[in-house]
Amino acid sequence: MIGLAYLLQIILTCFGIQSFILTDLFGLAIIPTIALLAFSFFLGFCYWHRLPIYYALSANIINIIDFYIGIPVIGKQMLIIYLLLVGLFIIIGCLIKNKEHAEERDSKKNST
Repeated sequence: MIGLAYLLQIILTCFGIQSFILTDLFGLAIIPTIALLAFSFFLGFCYWHRLPIYYALSANIINIIDFYIGIPVIGKQMLIIYLLLVGLFIIIGCLIKNKEHAEERDSKKNST
């Protein structure tokens, strides 16, 4: 849910729409994201469930770099960067899921 909120916030911002509801409701900032990541380790989440938090953290890092240093791209190009980031995390998620299924399939073959 947090990854989807970040994506929606980024798309709205690229089109010039500021959504304070998303920011206030999901706490779209770096410190709450780091706290979520710490809690996920403390509570023993698997990598698959930490993936949206990693996405949110990487989007925050890009936002901070753009705000303080400045990335020399315009709004639509920045949207493409964020969408490439989403695609990268979807591919990573698919690879992780595929690996889990392969390990599960191999353990079933070995047990029979």
